[in-house]
Amino acid sequence: MNSDKELSLEVKIFFQKTKDLLKLIPASGKIGFTRKTALSSQREDRLPIQIWGKKDFNILKSLSSLERKRLAQRKLRDETFCVIQADGLRFFPEVVGEARKIKLPLFMTELSQKKCQEGVKSFFLSLSSRQIKISAGLLQIFGLGVLIMGDSSIGKSECALELVSRGYRFVCDDVVLLQKKTNDKLIGAAPPLTRNFMEIRGLGIINIKEIFGPKSVLKQSRVDLVIRLTKYLKKGKESDRLGLKFPEDYLILGLKVPQINIPVAPGRNIATLIEVACKVHVLREKGYFAPQDIVKKLDRVLSTR
Repeated sequence: MNSDKELSLEVKIFFQKTKDLLKLIPASGKIGFTRKTALSSQREDRLPIQIWGKKDFNILKSLSSLERKRLAQRKLRDETFCVIQADGLRFFPEVVGEARKIKLPLFMTELSQKKCQEGVKSFFLSLSSRQIKISAGLLQIFGLGVLIMGDSSIGKSECALELVSRGYRFVCDDVVLLQKKTNDKLIGAAPPLTRNFMEIRGLGIINIKEIFGPKSVLKQSRVDLVIRLTKYLKKGKESDRLGLKFPEDYLILGLKVPQINIPVAPGRNIATLIEVACKVHVLREKGYFAPQDIVKKLDRVLSTR
C-alpha cells in the first residue's frame, strides 16, 4: 500500500523540484507551501495548477480595483494547488490579497504561458509514469539522439527526410514514445504501427526503410538533445543573436534535456542548421562556447587600446 507521502504532493516539494526549470519566484512568500494535491487523481487534461498569461493579465488590468477583487475571488479556488503568472508579469495586489485569505500560493515566471504549461504537464506525468508520448520526430545525428519539435506545418518531417537522405538514422516521425530507464536515461522509439513510416505533404506516407535501406533506421535511440523549430521573429524583434544565453532545458519525465531553438524562415537550410546545432552541442559538452570565446577576444582587443 502506498503511503500518504507517495499519494500526495506538497507545494514546497513542487517548488523545490521545478523552481530552476520553470524559473519560479514566490509572489506571496511561503504562504500555502504546505498545501497538498492528490497525485492519484491527476489527469493530463486537468491539472490542479492555474497558469495565467498575458490575456488573463490584460483582463484584470482593464477592471477597476473592486471588479478585480471580485474576479480574483471567482478564479481562486480552494481546490487549486497553486497559481503561476507567466510572461514575466506580476500579480495585481487584489489577487495577492485574495490568495492570502485562502492561503493559496502564487508564483511568477519569465517563461511564456505555453512553455510553462508544457513544463508543468511534463513534471506531473513524470511523477506517475515512466513513459510518455509526445509530438516530435527522433533521429540519430553524429551519434546524438535528437528530438525535433515545433508547431504543426513548420516543416519537421521534410527536414527529417533531408537529414535521412544525408545518411543520418531515422527512429520515428510525428509521434515518439519516450521511456525513462532506471539509469535516468531517456529512450525514444516509434509506436509499433508507424515504425519506419513518415508522412510528407504531397507524397503521403513513405517507408524510410524501403527507400533508404535497413541501415537508415533504428528501433530506438537515447535522447540527448531537443531542437525546437520556431517561427522566425519579425525584423527588430530578434534577441541574443550572439547566442550568449542558452535556451532553458526541456523537461521530459522529470529529466532535463538540453535544448536549442532554430528559427524557420524561407531561404534557411534547416537541415544544415540542425547538423551544426548538434556540433555546437558536442562542443558545449566539452566546455567550448564560441560566443564566450569571441567576447574574450574582443575584451583583449579593447584592453590594449
